[in-house]
Amino acid sequence: MSASGLNVRWPWEGNGWFPIIAIIRDSGIDAMVEYALRAAANARSPVTSAKYFLPGWRELPPKPPEGTPARRPTPHLRAVGSYQSPEDRGIF
Repeated sequence: MSASGLNVRWPWEGNGWFPIIAIIRDSGIDAMVEYALRAAANARSPVTSAKYFLPGWRELPPKPPEGTPARRPTPHLRAVGSYQSPEDRGIF
């Protein structure tokens, strides 16, 4: 997270790291950092501890299985050809 410009304390000790490790395994670091950046930007006061993000991290969806292709949005369809007004087509 510090590489993204968000420097916070990580106050967990001993077994306290197990939930964080499980979230990293299930949702991935990228999703956690993305959530943390959005949450910190919307916080009322500066965020100083990673504990602030824990409730939101627990709600992150699982990451897709390895090898899942990235979804790329398709471009919107557009009309092709020249436009003819109703007058040009002899309707009116």
